[in-house]
Amino acid sequence: MYNDALANIPSRSDGDAVNVFIETPKGSRHKYDIHESGLVRISIELPEGVTFPFSFGFVPQTTAEDGDELDILLVTAGSVPAGALIEARPIGVLKMENEEHGKMARNDRVVAVATMSRIFQNVETLSDMRNGFAWDIEEFFDTYNRMIERPFKICGRGEKDEAMTMLEDAEARFRGD
Repeated sequence: MYNDALANIPSRSDGDAVNVFIETPKGSRHKYDIHESGLVRISIELPEGVTFPFSFGFVPQTTAEDGDELDILLVTAGSVPAGALIEARPIGVLKMENEEHGKMARNDRVVAVATMSRIFQNVETLSDMRNGFAWDIEEFFDTYNRMIERPFKICGRGEKDEAMTMLEDAEARFRGD
């Protein structure tokens, strides 16, 4: 169902703005993903007191280095439902590795701000966010990966230019360039 609809959604909506399909909403104790049927399903339940600090999703019509769509951490003032399509501006990247198929592999997350957000409308790069923002998110990912007993490593951070390069590379990979 979602897969068919997403097949017609371009990666970008206007200039640097991207379309983000939300799998897991901010504040959720559940991680959602798209099942092979095309429906959104619950894949993991987080421990009591642990919730997703921001909405998580992906950019349609992209292929990241790990073979999945380009992962997005979406910054908004509130939560949006799973299955929502939100226009956003990439502002940076959190560089990470986790174990995939028995070996460590990069699994970076592009950080983007919803274009409709009034609170974050002046944020252009990751360094524009409040002190401790990136650290908080890195700590969430560390906790999350420990919970599912998966080796994890933080590799650094990047600003908007690196996020845009990742987007362009993922678009080219999707097209087969």
